[in-house]
Amino acid sequence: MEQEFLLKFLEIGAIDLKGDDTKLEKLRSTAKDLAAALRKAPSQTAHFTMVAADPNIAATDPTVEEAMAALRKQWETVANAFAGRPVAILRAILLDAIVQAARLDDAIAVAFVNTARNALAYAETSDEAEIWREAVGEIETNVDARAEAEWATPEMITIDPLQYAPPARMSKDFVVPTVNQSDLKSKIYSAAGPWGPTNPNPHQPGNNPQQWSQEFASRMSVAIAEALDGIAEELTPAPVDLSGPLSALAKAVTTHVDRALASFSGATAGLQRRTNLLWWKEALYSPSAHASYLDLSPFEAAALMALDLHEQVPIYSPASVSAFLREAVRCLPIGNGAQSNGERDVASLVHDARTVAFMQPFRALAAQYTPAPFGRGPLLALIGHPGDPGAVEATTLRAFSGVDASTKMTPSDWGTYLFRELQAARATSESPTKRAKKK
Repeated sequence: MEQEFLLKFLEIGAIDLKGDDTKLEKLRSTAKDLAAALRKAPSQTAHFTMVAADPNIAATDPTVEEAMAALRKQWETVANAFAGRPVAILRAILLDAIVQAARLDDAIAVAFVNTARNALAYAETSDEAEIWREAVGEIETNVDARAEAEWATPEMITIDPLQYAPPARMSKDFVVPTVNQSDLKSKIYSAAGPWGPTNPNPHQPGNNPQQWSQEFASRMSVAIAEALDGIAEELTPAPVDLSGPLSALAKAVTTHVDRALASFSGATAGLQRRTNLLWWKEALYSPSAHASYLDLSPFEAAALMALDLHEQVPIYSPASVSAFLREAVRCLPIGNGAQSNGERDVASLVHDARTVAFMQPFRALAAQYTPAPFGRGPLLALIGHPGDPGAVEATTLRAFSGVDASTKMTPSDWGTYLFRELQAARATSESPTKRAKKK
């Protein structure tokens, strides 16, 4: 049975409805409405998740406003039931709505898991930690199951048999040709002497044997040859056009080979992808920057590694890919651009991402994935739409991203954070017809 996360918030006392089941039903209906709205606008997944994960979210945040409007539709007097805006209740509703939508839409599931992993690392949710662990664990298990199926390499490849139907056999009545004995007899009789009925031999065998035999042989040769030629003509087969059947056979073979190659390619895609990633990790070369990561500062390299890995893997990738990136970044030597402890504050990292030249490919992709920043949202929006390229104020950064400007990150933290945001944004930025949905 699927878990209801609204009840879990009630169980730990995070929200208090005074035991009123009527109010609980109103919350359930609101969560259902928000889940339906999220499935229609999956790009809001990151906003929903980041708001739900932050107990200190501002009551004026646009996503909080949206949740409150949905609650009012179910509970008209909600404003009178609480002294202020019930942010804790709205956060619980949002999480329940996200999980409902993620259970039905794999793309929303990907965005939720990646966003939650980032947000929870910097949010103060100790009282709710177990609830979030269960929510993320459930959805991440589903995502990993699909991802593992796409990344797996089967032990055996099964190919359907060749689909080809030979042309129908042509049936034709065959009459065995025969010699017209009467006609042949008449010609032999005429060749034997002057008594034949048609064009007789003018010589008789007794009077002039030599001339007779010559004439007889000539006439007999003609008579027999004509009889044999007649039979041969009747035995000559009618011409058969094989172009149609051969073309059909060639087409069937081509289709069969194409399907076999597609099956092989699909079956080995996971192995090829893993091989390419290992090569990339060992080479430490950035295809987007056309430079070695070793020639960049660790934080520059980490950001580009997040971009390059994102462009090598599909939307549905196992959680281990993030761990793979973390270990790949750790292979970089700590040096230029990093303090002695290998950490930098988020404010300076965001400033560099919005301004320095090497991050232009990252900014371009971020702009494609996200709209201009509004309310609580991913750092991609700030990076992809820099507007004023100057430094982002500390209060603005905290309000928008949920991360304090003074928060320290290592290169691996920074690269992993950006990679998850890219994966989440891509999953929900595609059109509904392109996104894979569960039926």
